[in-house]
Amino acid sequence: MSANLMEKNRLEAFSDGVLAIIITLLVLEIKVPEVHGDVNAVSFYHALISILPKFLSWALSFFMVLIMWVNHHRIFSELKSVNNQLLWLNGILLFFISFITFPTAFLGDYFNQQFTMMFFGIWMSLTAFTFSMLRLYIYKNQWLLREGIKPEDYKSLLTRSLLFGPPFYLLGAFSTFIHVYLGYAMYAMVPLYFVFFGSKKSKE
Repeated sequence: MSANLMEKNRLEAFSDGVLAIIITLLVLEIKVPEVHGDVNAVSFYHALISILPKFLSWALSFFMVLIMWVNHHRIFSELKSVNNQLLWLNGILLFFISFITFPTAFLGDYFNQQFTMMFFGIWMSLTAFTFSMLRLYIYKNQWLLREGIKPEDYKSLLTRSLLFGPPFYLLGAFSTFIHVYLGYAMYAMVPLYFVFFGSKKSKE
C-alpha cells in the first residue's frame, strides 16, 4: 500500500463516534417542561405543546444526521482505502455536521422566526454541499473504490446528491420569505427523498 494510502477503519470508527455524539447532543435540548398551576391532564397538555418547537427541530435534525450517517457508511463501504485528501475532506464534513446542534437549538427556541428558519437551511446547505464534495472527490479518484463498484452507479448517486441536497436546502431557506413554516416543510422533504430515492442504484 502506498505511503499516501491508509486503512479506512480508523476513519470510519472516528466518524461513527462523532456522529453518535452529535445525535446524543441534539436530544439534550429537549427537557421536561415545567407545569404551572394545577397539575392535571390539561396543564400537562399545554406543557407538552410548549416544547413542540424543540421536538420538531430535534426530529428534523435527527433524521438529517441519520441520513448522513447512512450515506457516509455506504460511501466508505465502497472504498478499499483512503488517502490524506479524503481524510481532510471527511474532517471538514464532520466540522459542518458537528455544528448542526447550534442551529437546531436556535430554531427550537425561536421556531416562528424567519431568521432562525433561514439560518438552519443555509447551514444544512453548506453541510450537504461538503458531503457532495466528498462524493465528487471519490468519483474523480476512482482508484480508491473497491473492485466491482460501477462508476456509472456512483455518478448517478453523486448527481442526485448535488442536484437535490444543497439546492433544496437553500430553496427552503429562501422560501421562508413567503412563510416561515414553508421552510420547515421543504427541509423535511430532503430526508424523505433520500430515504426513498437517494440511495437507489441506477439501472444499467
